[in-house]
Order: sequence, then structure tokens, then C-alpha cells
Amino acid sequence: IARLDAADVPRLDLKWAFGFPGATQARSQPTLAGGAIYVGSQDGTVYALDFDTGCVRWTFKADAEVRNSPVVEPWNAGDRTARPRFFIGDFIGNAYALDAQTGKPLWKTRVDPHPRATLTGSPRYFEGRLYVSISANEWASAADPAYECCTFRGGVAALDAQTGRMIWHAYSIQDEPKLTGRTNSAGARQWGPAGAPVWNSPTIDAKRRRVYVGSGEAYTSPAAATSDSVLAFDLDTGKLVWHYQGVADDAWNMACFIGGSANCPPENGPDLDIGASTILTTLPGGRDLLIAGQKSGDVYALD
Repeated sequence: IARLDAADVPRLDLKWAFGFPGATQARSQPTLAGGAIYVGSQDGTVYALDFDTGCVRWTFKADAEVRNSPVVEPWNAGDRTARPRFFIGDFIGNAYALDAQTGKPLWKTRVDPHPRATLTGSPRYFEGRLYVSISANEWASAADPAYECCTFRGGVAALDAQTGRMIWHAYSIQDEPKLTGRTNSAGARQWGPAGAPVWNSPTIDAKRRRVYVGSGEAYTSPAAATSDSVLAFDLDTGKLVWHYQGVADDAWNMACFIGGSANCPPENGPDLDIGASTILTTLPGGRDLLIAGQKSGDVYALD
């Protein structure tokens, strides 16, 4: 902790700066470990930058943009024999493990089979497993009137951190999407239920053996009961244990905004995701609370 206050800021000097080649934005928040700063970039390049100099130690090129913060296993930076792993996800649904000291790829796993799946929330490492939240850009695909909307369901997957093997995959919507028998105004077939993406990083509750995430809006009407919700999955099996819905009847996709509204669900929003990670905290006296915030500005405290 730097322990800086506002009066200290004018006296700070720039130590070093780094520009991301071939990128106009970098949404990946940096992670500090082992004397390096790890960060992803818009073109899929992951950088390990020396903490003292800003020089590039190594780079790795993922298949697509890396928006999430890298996760590095704890290790003693002075131990040259250590081989900690480094985990990231990309914008087309791949999770990766790399050697944190060299950038050598160790494994790559496609986390969800849906062609629009994406990984935006940072993965969470716990007890030899990597917990990965799953979102999608199908909300944007729906703006095309010819697109058959919609078939993606958000969720969480648990991977073996050593091998990348899928241990379990849990969906935020329990029912599989099916054809509804309806077509939109452009003649495209309609599907449902769909949506409830998970944009945020999972929260681990070791005491209760739970993993918590927040879900976004539904893409189709009627909105699933687990959209705009806090979801609790069993840490070991992926079973949905409970959920709390902050806003009901919230179905929305980009067709409600552009594209002639052919795929806009009747509920038409208001698109109020629980987009940020939930916070697990313990109050004085030992009571545990789970805190979640919604895009509406509402904050929920759950027992």
C-alpha cells in the first residue's frame, strides 16, 4: 500500500511508460507478481513487463482480445526452480495457461461451445482449479434481422488448472434453448430461453463450498428467472444451489436499439445486469454477507 494522499501526487515523477502496439484500448487490468506486471491487450498480446524498468520480459499472442486481468499462482520470486502458472481468457471463449516466468503455453481450452461465447471476467484460481465465468456477444448479433435469436446461456466452468480439462460446466439458465415455432419479421426462426451472461469474475466461498457470480439480462422473452441475478453454484459439482433475482422481466438485446427491432424481445429491457463481481464479507460478530450491485444503482446484501 503506497499510503499516498492528494498532497503527494504533484511530487510524483514518471518512472516508466509503456504503449500497447497495434491497440487503441487495453481493458485488461494489470496483475503484479514475481517482479513483473502482467497485462493483456486489444490485439490479443499478453505482456510480462519488468516492474522496475517497464521492459518486456516476454509476450504471448492469444487468438483474440484479452479483456480480463491475468491470474498468477502465488510463488516465491526468488525461487528460480518455481514454475507458477499464469491464466487468462480471450474474447472468443478460450482459456489459457502459460508458464509465468517464460510465457510458454501449457494448455488452451475452449470453455463453451457456443460460437458467440466470450470470456471477460477474470478467472479465479482455487485449490488446483480454475473457475471461469462465461459471457457472449450474441446480444449484438441479434441486431441482424436475419440472425436466429437466441441460443446462448451464460454460466461458469471449472477447469483442472494443471491440464485444462473441463471438470464441470454450469449454466445460468437451466433449460436448453429450443425453437419457439415463431419467426421474426425478417423470417428468421426464434429460439429461447437465452441470455443471463456472466461478465464478472467468480467469488469463492470456501466455508460453504460455493462459487458466486452475477448474471446479466435475458436475450429472449419471457426473461429467465435467473437473469439479472446472483447465482450460487456448488464449488465441487457446479450444481445451482440458489439464486436471487434483482430485476424480473428484463429481456433485451441490440435489436431493441438498432437493426429494425426484428429480434427485440417484447419486454425490451431495461438491461440491468449485475455486471461487477459479488463481494463476500464478514461483519463484526461473524455474520457473512454477500454484496452485489446492479446497473440500476441498487445494491443488494444477501445472507
